[in-house]
Amino acid sequence: MVCDTILLRYGEIFLKGGNKGIFERKLVENIAKILKNEGVSGLKVRNSRGRMLMPYFPSHSALRRVFGLVSYSPAVHVEKDTAQIQAKVVQLLQGRKGTFKVSTKRSDKSFPITSPEFNRIVGEQVEKETGLRFSSSSPDVVLEIEINHEGAYLFSETVLCGGGLPTGVEGKVILLVENEASLLAGLLFMKRGCSVVPVAFEESRISDVSLLQAFSPAELKLQVVKDFVELEGLAVKKEISILVTGQVLSEETKRKTNLTIMKPLIAYSKKQIEKQLKYYKSLISN
Repeated sequence: MVCDTILLRYGEIFLKGGNKGIFERKLVENIAKILKNEGVSGLKVRNSRGRMLMPYFPSHSALRRVFGLVSYSPAVHVEKDTAQIQAKVVQLLQGRKGTFKVSTKRSDKSFPITSPEFNRIVGEQVEKETGLRFSSSSPDVVLEIEINHEGAYLFSETVLCGGGLPTGVEGKVILLVENEASLLAGLLFMKRGCSVVPVAFEESRISDVSLLQAFSPAELKLQVVKDFVELEGLAVKKEISILVTGQVLSEETKRKTNLTIMKPLIAYSKKQIEKQLKYYKSLISN
């Protein structure tokens, strides 16, 4: 499928009421910054009544690292005309074998044909002009049609993203980097909208924060301190009151600090931590 558009979907931002615009603008800003880090720039993201749209680009897998996005789909844009949509669907499915299904979402209720009826109309045309046959259960190809106020969008792939909130909408926290689990703790806070300031003690076993950087719209630099006194001084300077650690219950130790300590991995097992770290690392290589 030769695509020209990417449909971007977000989730929790819908719940932000009158503040939704702030979250949407931060999401668009973060998309631009993370893509710029990948050498992609100049692509405008526009909002279309709860759905974001942007031009297609080949290295779109970088979008999976933008917290706040739930999923996206590379798509083909067509005018909201039944004949044009039918023709494009047939063109896209020409040469395919096996079974198919058409699934329509009609966001623009002014479009005169209901979703079930449109599925039937387009499906009949596909059966008539291609070698595919309709199947409602486990079809080989699912062609989705989204009809909104800007047109019709055809796609057959939905790529899942991290979800959550855009990084940077909920203030800053200091992340104490002691091991790889600490990196996961930082990612979980970034997913909840926080910006992280990575800090490590001189004897820390890890100094590579590239995993965090891959998901961060802002540049990250690991800062090394001698002890908690120096760490607290840094926190005061940056006006931060939260310290995030990667401690689990079996390794929990008391920390002598006036900062509020958050332990997002406290109930995690080592296997759960390894699994999630493997997932986040896979998003960098894909």
